[in-house]
Amino acid sequence: MRGAVPPMPIHHLVGTRLTQVGSGTAVATMPASPWMQTFDGTVEFRILAEACMTFAVLTGVPAGTDVRPAAMTINNLRPCTVESEVLVARGRVLNSGPTFTFAEVLVEDALGRGVAHGVGTYFVGPIEPAPPPWAGSDVAIEPPAYSTPDPYRRPLDPSFALPSVEHRTVLELLQGFVRGEISLGPVHRLLGTKIVLAEEGEVSLVFPASEWFCLHSKEVAPGVLAAFAHHVLGSATGTVCPLGHRLGILDQTATFLAPFLADGRELVGRGRVTHRRRNLVVCISELTDADGQVVAVGHQTSTFRPPRKRSDSRLPAERRIITVLFSDIVKSTERAAELGDARWTELLDRHHATIRNHLQLFRGIEVKTIGDGFLATFESPGQAIQAARAIREGVRSLGLEIRVGIHTGECEVSKGDVAGIAVHIASRVQAMAEPGDILLSGTVHDLVTGSGLPFADRGRHALKGVQGEWQIYALADSSHS
Repeated sequence: MRGAVPPMPIHHLVGTRLTQVGSGTAVATMPASPWMQTFDGTVEFRILAEACMTFAVLTGVPAGTDVRPAAMTINNLRPCTVESEVLVARGRVLNSGPTFTFAEVLVEDALGRGVAHGVGTYFVGPIEPAPPPWAGSDVAIEPPAYSTPDPYRRPLDPSFALPSVEHRTVLELLQGFVRGEISLGPVHRLLGTKIVLAEEGEVSLVFPASEWFCLHSKEVAPGVLAAFAHHVLGSATGTVCPLGHRLGILDQTATFLAPFLADGRELVGRGRVTHRRRNLVVCISELTDADGQVVAVGHQTSTFRPPRKRSDSRLPAERRIITVLFSDIVKSTERAAELGDARWTELLDRHHATIRNHLQLFRGIEVKTIGDGFLATFESPGQAIQAARAIREGVRSLGLEIRVGIHTGECEVSKGDVAGIAVHIASRVQAMAEPGDILLSGTVHDLVTGSGLPFADRGRHALKGVQGEWQIYALADSSHS
C-alpha cells in the first residue's frame, strides 16, 4: 500500500487494488469495467473476492508463511453489472488455526449494496525452503510507465456487442461461439477464454496460463481459476436453460487441488450437468492442466427463472434522475463534401454502429439520432463517462472526431423520449466542447468523485437559457489516463 512493492500483473489486467488492511482484515476494490462482462452482461468479480480473502489471511501469519486456498464458495446476492461502477470487497478472518484458516468476503457495489458473499478455507504453513529475510526498502518506488493504458482501461473494440439471448437459447449461442459466428463477451477476450465444445448438458473451454494472472507468486491466482470454473459451470448449465429463461446461481464452490504455473500452456475446463429436477440444476466441472493433472474442481447449484415481463409502453411519463449524453461529429459537413454522398453514408453507418455497440455494452439507451449526433441516457454517470471514452476511441479508428456533453439531473421519461432542463443542460455543455472533448457538468464530476477517472478543470461558464454559472470539467484523453 505504501508503494514499496510494484503492483502485481493481475492488478494491471483487471484493476484490483488493495485499499485497507488491519489485523485479519483487508479491503480491495476493482472497477466494474466493461472488459469484465460475460456474454450475459454480468461482471466477473471472483478474482477480486479471492484476492481480498487472501490478503486478509496474510495479515495474520508470520513472515515466511505460505497461504494457499483449499476451497472457495460464492453466493450471489444480486446481479453485478457495469452499473455497479466500482466493486468493493471486504474480507476478514473468521477463525485461524495451526493448519487451516477460515475467511469470508462481502463484495459490494458503489452504493454499498451486497453483490456476493463468499467463504474460503486456506492452508497455512511455512514456506519450504525458507525464503531469505526481506532486503527491500519501505520507500515508495516510482511506478513503471507504459505507452498504452492497462488492459481494463482500454477502449472496447466495436465488435464486442453483447449477443442477444431473446430469440436464441444459450446452447445455440455457445455453439455459435464454437463455430466462430458470434464474438465472446469482453471478459473472455481479456482472459483468452475459448469455447471448444458445446452440447446439451456438456461444455469444454480452454484458456492460457498467462503471467497476467499472477497475484503474489508465479502461479495463476486462485481467483482466476475460480472465475474460469464459473464460466465453465455457467456455460454447461446454460446448455439446458429453456428459451428466454434466466439462470440464477444459488451457490458455487471451487476446490483447488494443485498449483498451476503461469507457463503459457492451456488449461482445459470441462463442465457437465449431473442432476436436474424441476427448476434445480446441479453441475460439476474439472480444470485440467497441459500434463493431464486436475488442478481444480467446481460445483454449482442453479435455478431457472422465467423471462422478465415487458413494461407497458403506454404508461404515463415519469420523472427520474438519469444521466444524459449528447454527441456529434466534428466538421461533418466538410467531411461529407470531401467524401461524396455514397462514401459519407457508408462512414456514417459505421459511426452509428460503433456508438450503438458501445451503448449496449455500457447499458446506455439510445433516445434518438439528431443529424450526425446521438442523444442517449444512462442509469449512472460513471457508465456514461466510460461509454463516451470508448465511443471517442472507436470513432477515431474510423478517422472521425466527436464532441460529447454529459449532465445528470431529473428528466421526464415517456414513450422512449426524455425532456426537461437536464437535457437542455447536457446539450449546452456539449455545444461548448472542442473536437475530441468529453465535457461534463460539475454535477457529474461530483457524483463520480473517487472513481480514479482523470479530469481537467475547464472553469465556470454561463449556459444559454440556464440560470447561473456552471462548473465544467473535461475527461482527459485515454492516452493520458
